[in-house]
Amino acid sequence: MRVIKNMSAEVPDTNGFYFRLDELSDETSRDNLYNGYNSIHDNFTEGDRQVVLNIWMPTEFAQLKDHFNNNALEYNEQATEVYGVCPFTIKWLNEVDKDREYKYIFYPINKKDLPLEGTKKYDICYFGGIHSQLHLDGLTTMFKYNYRYMSMTHGINQRTQYCLLYATDLNLSHSHKIERVGECKISLCYNVVPAEAQHLSAIRTYPNWNDNKAFADVHSLGYFPQFKSRMHEAAMAKTLNLVYRDPWGITEDYYTPEEEFVYFDSSDNLQEKIDEILNNWDSYEGIVEGAYNKALNYTTENMIQIINKGEVWNPHNVDLVNQTD
Repeated sequence: MRVIKNMSAEVPDTNGFYFRLDELSDETSRDNLYNGYNSIHDNFTEGDRQVVLNIWMPTEFAQLKDHFNNNALEYNEQATEVYGVCPFTIKWLNEVDKDREYKYIFYPINKKDLPLEGTKKYDICYFGGIHSQLHLDGLTTMFKYNYRYMSMTHGINQRTQYCLLYATDLNLSHSHKIERVGECKISLCYNVVPAEAQHLSAIRTYPNWNDNKAFADVHSLGYFPQFKSRMHEAAMAKTLNLVYRDPWGITEDYYTPEEEFVYFDSSDNLQEKIDEILNNWDSYEGIVEGAYNKALNYTTENMIQIINKGEVWNPHNVDLVNQTD
């Protein structure tokens, strides 16, 4: 598989820059894998298979047009296959777009990102944007503890800008961010994306949009699912993932609850869960180790193996993915 990389549309220094898929490129191959939103449009290359790696799914359907003036279906017109990270959107797209194949794949990590094991100095952390009241509730709950809140100061929304006052670490490099996460016992995670009025309007423009389980209840819930890379990063750093229980459970395609991560059910329930974990930390260390071992399945090398074969990832047969050394 020849990897064609173009990260010009991505927020600088975010995790996608560190997949290093181009290091696995076979320049003699006639099969092309496009990595980065602009890649298939700015760098289209003749070949047999034209494969888009879509790690932003399903957020593209929450906008009317992109900077190429394409909607999310038009974006894929030059592709023969699209590998995406939302199982519900993949199933729906195979019904509404018969001109190409859509296939489920895991969100990848690079084994070079594995940090040295750190000493636990802090109780809990959150890293990423403040996108909704859920996120704000989580942040304010963390204030009761010895917390770390990591954020960028660029490419962020207004809520996140407001909350920079409470950040403990700004603009950490990718490697330093994972090291800091490794110094925390707990990492707070929400695998959801809030949907504002303009997002709801865009979603409704797509054919049979409500047949996509990711969007079926978006008007009543106010958000839709998206797996977040911070789950992998915390697992790699041997930090316990404390995850908001949403209606979709994409988290469970990657990690097993109570064996590799812990759920909390609401903002009101969050402090109780944090106290339970911190007061009984020794009994949670097995969960941390289990998540670390599971994360090693999700390497870029293993992802490329699956895409090379044209296969679909089956999360319930994770052991069939050969772990790399």
